[in-house]
Amino acid sequence: MGVTARPVAALQRFLSALTPSRLFHVGVAPWRRASTGGLVTALSLALAAGALTTATPAQAEITNGLLLRYKLDETSGTVAHDVSGQGRDGTVNGTATWKGAEGLDFNGTNTYVKMPNNIMAGLSSITVAFDVWIDRAMAKPYFLYGLGNSSGSSGNGYLFSTGNQFRTGVTMSNSAAEQQTRPGTSYQLARGMWKHVTYTQTGNTGILYENGVEKARNTNVTITPGAIGGGTTTANYLGRSLYSSDLYFKGRMRDFRVYNRALSASETRAVATGTEDQWEQLQALAAYNGALAAFEDPDEGPVVIFPKDYTGDIHNLTTPPDWANEFGQVPTDWPHPTPGLSQQFTLDGITDLQDAVTVKVQPDGDTTYALNVYYDGMRDKVVAETDAPASVTDPLATQYAGKLDIEAYASEHPAPGKCTPENRTAGTVLQNAAAQADGVVQDALTKLQWQQVQALADYNCALAAFADPDVGPVIIFPKDYTGDINDLQKPPGWTSEYGDIPSDWPTPTPGLSQQFTLAQITGIQDAAARQVSADGNTTAYSLAVRYDGKSDQMVVETDAPASVTDPLLAAYPNKITIVAPPAPAPADPAGGETSEG
Repeated sequence: MGVTARPVAALQRFLSALTPSRLFHVGVAPWRRASTGGLVTALSLALAAGALTTATPAQAEITNGLLLRYKLDETSGTVAHDVSGQGRDGTVNGTATWKGAEGLDFNGTNTYVKMPNNIMAGLSSITVAFDVWIDRAMAKPYFLYGLGNSSGSSGNGYLFSTGNQFRTGVTMSNSAAEQQTRPGTSYQLARGMWKHVTYTQTGNTGILYENGVEKARNTNVTITPGAIGGGTTTANYLGRSLYSSDLYFKGRMRDFRVYNRALSASETRAVATGTEDQWEQLQALAAYNGALAAFEDPDEGPVVIFPKDYTGDIHNLTTPPDWANEFGQVPTDWPHPTPGLSQQFTLDGITDLQDAVTVKVQPDGDTTYALNVYYDGMRDKVVAETDAPASVTDPLATQYAGKLDIEAYASEHPAPGKCTPENRTAGTVLQNAAAQADGVVQDALTKLQWQQVQALADYNCALAAFADPDVGPVIIFPKDYTGDINDLQKPPGWTSEYGDIPSDWPTPTPGLSQQFTLAQITGIQDAAARQVSADGNTTAYSLAVRYDGKSDQMVVETDAPASVTDPLLAAYPNKITIVAPPAPAPADPAGGETSEG
């Protein structure tokens, strides 16, 4: 099978950013959602014989109850095509700037998608899910989407989500009567990075997810989607508020979905993360059999590429024995990728070419010029990313014509080994409300500093951030964290909820959990969901599961009786605390016609 050349520079820049300037590296990089270049990627695994690179897996094809789906991957035109089969195409108004796989670009001035009328008619349950990249210049207030009606300059019954404060609200009238589901008043959806947002509602329960992880739950939602406007909704917008004085959204969106039911937690995670398990299995299969690369071909699906001198049977791959995913689940079947041989390279050939490039660009370890070198399975070439001048790189390009591509070095590469927003792991279970709960948010400056602490924790994949009365802000990392907890990386492009760029950053005290790895935390979260919300039933008992950094315990907040929760305590001794959910907060007082203060 020949290897088709395709432009994947953005993906490869992303992958190479996570590795040193050597082709082969040791260890497994966690799954990551999406780079700022807009491509979803699965693991980048190290092989005993080479580095496995991967490209875009499709997001999970969960179609049961799908009412509308805009991939927003068009390249031209003013139509957002509905691929659900329901024929609910949207119309792009204002400036339509398409980015293909990177979604639709909303300019913050006039771009929005008008969806068909009455899409929530008759719905007692709903799921809204989408990818969003919020521009750091986005001010407030704004809607990411709004489904409902307007009356004059104000919203008049709607369902909406926003990133500042991160929340979803539903109302039969205006903002004064919104029933909100939100993590806390200080929490915002991070900017300058791809995030996946999901809101599900059924019965009296609304759940808000970020990157497939539950962030907030409201068990006192009394307004069904179908009740809004009596089923008639004529202001269904993506990227525009239902309040005329609010701002248009500035940023990008893709894969916007609406379901007529509440997806389960596992379905939500599957949609948010794509076919994560399948891609983990593909990579494990490729790694175990000594492949060079694994990627998604738009025509053939998953592909694995082996060295041209590979002596095994590429059509009869051996599944790795005893392999299980991060939750300890053993797959019942394995993917069947299309196998192929590199037409140009043996493993030694790749190593020799990489060494030749390194010697030329960074002789004797001289790092005057930046360099990332890697094998690109899609192009069947070695790619050298460098800021070295043409006088250095032209001889290489000539000597290895057809085998080596020289590309500009991406200055946004993070330091090797750092967790990045594209490399989402423990940051998705960040304990965000600790500062406010401890009563330390006393003024705007303190609030900003705590938002920065939380942003540092999230960006560096911590488990928790909280205030210690003796040492101040503390950030806790998983016990198997491999980065340098004393050298935390600041999230580039981060702004406050008002769009302010901080002039300095707090210096929290870092520490490691004594009990938990990330896999153990997610395992307990799943176990609690199975025990308390059996068969996806989210209405019988309330449930929220979080890691508490102060006690180094998992806190299961539920109104389920002891007969339901005791098995959890027995299964995880000294690791779980069961608490009752807090009393519902009083409704926000009425305050103006805009949806955000």
